[in-house]
Amino acid sequence: MMPAPACPPPRRTMMTSATATSRSTPTAAARLDSLTGLRWIAALMIFCLHIQSESNFFIADSRAQDALNSLLAAGRSGVSFFFILSGFVLAWSVRPTDTASRFWWRRFSKIYPNHFATFLVACLLLSWRGMEVIDFERMFYNLTLLHSWPPGQSDVWYSFNGPSWSLSCEAFFYLCFPLLYAGLRRLRPAAWWVISVASVLFIAVLPFGIKLFHEPFGWSEHFIVYHLPPVRMVEFLLGMCLALLVRGGWWRGPGMTVSIVVILAGMAAAAFLPEEYGLARDAACTVLGYSLLLPACALADVRRSRSIWRARRLVYLGEVSFAFYMVHEICLYAVRHTFGDDHPHRPSVAAGVLVLATFCFALVAAMVLHHVVELPMMRLLTGGRRRPVAGGVPPAGSGAVLVGPGGERAAAAAPEPVAAGRT
Repeated sequence: MMPAPACPPPRRTMMTSATATSRSTPTAAARLDSLTGLRWIAALMIFCLHIQSESNFFIADSRAQDALNSLLAAGRSGVSFFFILSGFVLAWSVRPTDTASRFWWRRFSKIYPNHFATFLVACLLLSWRGMEVIDFERMFYNLTLLHSWPPGQSDVWYSFNGPSWSLSCEAFFYLCFPLLYAGLRRLRPAAWWVISVASVLFIAVLPFGIKLFHEPFGWSEHFIVYHLPPVRMVEFLLGMCLALLVRGGWWRGPGMTVSIVVILAGMAAAAFLPEEYGLARDAACTVLGYSLLLPACALADVRRSRSIWRARRLVYLGEVSFAFYMVHEICLYAVRHTFGDDHPHRPSVAAGVLVLATFCFALVAAMVLHHVVELPMMRLLTGGRRRPVAGGVPPAGSGAVLVGPGGERAAAAAPEPVAAGRT
């Protein structure tokens, strides 16, 4: 009798510890459409922020401009929401047999085509405006997604397509994710709670305590609290811990209504804080509400309970929101250059028409980018696979969620079921 062939050694995977500690396998798909809808709301907040801070459409009406400053400044927290959401969905949708290299390639395939396409469009826009385009240092930092790292170089941070600075942070998060996830899965749920609470406290006090430790480095407070990827990774880590708590059935928290009230209260509080606290003040005031809302929405989707964020059109807008995020500032500058944004006698109605035109222009451009570049390039770079996986392109009706500036998609089935009896 021929001896039985020796069993091959087990394959080392990125998520070995996740497999070892998983209590069971899922039996039903967990659609997170509410998070997709919320993603559109966050992208719209950032659009409104840039209308308020980077255009002078309402320069002839000081009262209208003051109202915009009060109502729309809270959009700064939209990036913080994206970072938390990014960590949440990636931790929720881990493939137990995945490898780090495959994970990184899917992330590259998702974010880089849109980044490169908008980089080229931005170069054309700068050339059209008669501005310098060829700058090899800025090009290097931008195209390698390192442009949020250089201290004190705002011309590098916001080079070419300004919103792409956040992709530099996301790239760092993706690089660290396999190690972070493996480490978190070795901890007990109590440790996830401790990390979550500590992260919320860190984000909440950072803009107020930054003066205590920024001087030894000689870096600006703005760089440390808003652009430095290791600091922003606290938000990503918070999202990962929240996902593990919800996915394992350990989450205790209020529902969506209470969470939204907490967010609105935080936004109102941020509006009264002095400007000296900088761009991170809004994240500091809203992080608690966002940390409550994401688990509440995920549980609503798992249990199929009522959620206003699952409306079909809102979900579609959420799917194109990464493209919208990447094109909206380019469209804003194109409208500004074409019609001017500092006309001293422009009526408020005409200014409102320009805002609406900018929004429609950005939305149409986002749809084109999403369907012509983003989805086809993902299929090409990932070999045309159509399984509903994290970072992949799900088939119609598979119900994946798209989140974060980097546009992550949650798997249709969570690696572990949510234990409804413990939530």
